Amino acid sequence: MLLNRSINTVKHLPRYREVANVFIKYGFGSVYDYLNLPFFRMGHKPPPLDQRGRQKNAARRLRNAFEELGPTYIKIGQLLSTRADWLNPEFIEELEHLQDQVPSFPFDQVQAILAEEGIDLERNFSYFNPQPMAAASIGQVHEGVLRSGLRVVVKVKRPGIDDRIKIDLEILREISVWLERRSEWIRFYQFSEVIDELGQALVNELDFQKEARNIEIFYSNFKSIDTVVVPAVCWEYSGRRVLTMEYVEGVKISDLARLKQQQYDTGRIASHIIKVLYHQIYEHGFFHADPHPGNMAVGEGEKIIFYDFGQVGIIDEYDRDRYMVLLIGMMNHDVMGVTRSLLDIADNTQQISPEELRRDVANLSRKYYGLPLSQINVAQALRELVELSARYRVRLPAQLSLLIKMLMTIESTVASLDPTISLVDIAVPYGKKVLKARLSGPRIKKEIGEVLLDYAHMARRLPQDISSTMKKVNEGQIVIKMEDQGLKKLGVKLDLISNRLSLAIILASLIIGTSLFVNLSGSSIVSRIPIAELGFVLAVLLGLFLAYSILRSGRF
Repeated sequence: MLLNRSINTVKHLPRYREVANVFIKYGFGSVYDYLNLPFFRMGHKPPPLDQRGRQKNAARRLRNAFEELGPTYIKIGQLLSTRADWLNPEFIEELEHLQDQVPSFPFDQVQAILAEEGIDLERNFSYFNPQPMAAASIGQVHEGVLRSGLRVVVKVKRPGIDDRIKIDLEILREISVWLERRSEWIRFYQFSEVIDELGQALVNELDFQKEARNIEIFYSNFKSIDTVVVPAVCWEYSGRRVLTMEYVEGVKISDLARLKQQQYDTGRIASHIIKVLYHQIYEHGFFHADPHPGNMAVGEGEKIIFYDFGQVGIIDEYDRDRYMVLLIGMMNHDVMGVTRSLLDIADNTQQISPEELRRDVANLSRKYYGLPLSQINVAQALRELVELSARYRVRLPAQLSLLIKMLMTIESTVASLDPTISLVDIAVPYGKKVLKARLSGPRIKKEIGEVLLDYAHMARRLPQDISSTMKKVNEGQIVIKMEDQGLKKLGVKLDLISNRLSLAIILASLIIGTSLFVNLSGSSIVSRIPIAELGFVLAVLLGLFLAYSILRSGRF
């Protein structure tokens, strides 16, 4: 393992130097000293961050460094912006503004990739625009028309992007291991696992077939809702590096001037977006994780159109209920409910004082108590809750962090459409409706059935598990060890006392024995050997040793 890591480090050395130079350029050279990587000491040592001004300045420099380092760091930065429990608000805000705009790659490379995926431009398309509609770090999008007459958009992956991202992820993984060795805080937050998690999310974005499946799931979830449009996937013309979808025309949510020009009711659109959001979370547990204004549009009949399904969140039914209880508890100022939810969600409750957490939750709730629902800033409240969790080192699940980030993004989007509308106004009645459905007869019956099945399965396995455990005990594979530190200390002390008592008895015996020998007479052997003198000397030496050991121990 160590050999492989060393080989990787040498193999990636040119990229290491490139990354190091960029970070040093933007004032982060001290990080490399912190990592103790001698081959990166460039002689230039900028002052520590806390001496270079406000965190805002440091966050802006970090964003600039990520943009210069390319697609991996841009995407990692965007994913990190969803983790408000790890980063300060200044860094979150800057990373949200990472620009993913790069020059397009030549059309002959587009043709080559399409051909490798089995797509023939001449045979399959009646029209294909060689100029991309948009270009990003992972790929670019072209407009086309199939021979069937269907207007489509074709997303093509950038050549060589997989290898570049793979190298960068390996480097980040190596750095994360070094960081964990040198920082207790980073070790607590399991930074290497964070990099693995973010890396997996990035790898998923690179697989256009996975994005196509995400679109299909959304399409299925919303096919009966007439306020939402999800582009259909053209599977025959899609693959791992190519994604062909139905072209759905609309006005981007970010284009407020055009929305108003076409006399769209922005208040109604905002309401639609919130309802669709809650439908994704509570009805399906499958939500669009990056619903910024550029990824949504308004189509004919004020229908909401979703684009770019590379990032999605998935929450199972159990977690859905837990998160819903947390959010509704916040809205209802239920201090104990929010505290219990946080303790339930946290995976490190041994280090958390429930009473202290409850007091801080109460202080947070007091800040919003009495405010009309329409005046509660959900993004701010969630941000403060996340900061509170971070103070107690509550590690939030990745999907919950993604959900919180999505809610913050949606609130900002909705506020740009209609400042008077609130997520809470719609959330409370919607949440009550969902809770009512959760507590309905069929749902409870289903859950009772699941619990009974679990117990039945446990009961069936119990004899086998007991037999297996006893067999291991008999074979010595399981050792039961009992240790009490208090008893151990007491045993040491008693042992010490008994040793000294034994020594004292021996000493007393020598003194008495010597005295008896002095009184003996008539023995020629005894008279010739100075037993009394020898015994006396030995008794004195032992007495001095005993006195020295007692004085040295300090226990007298």
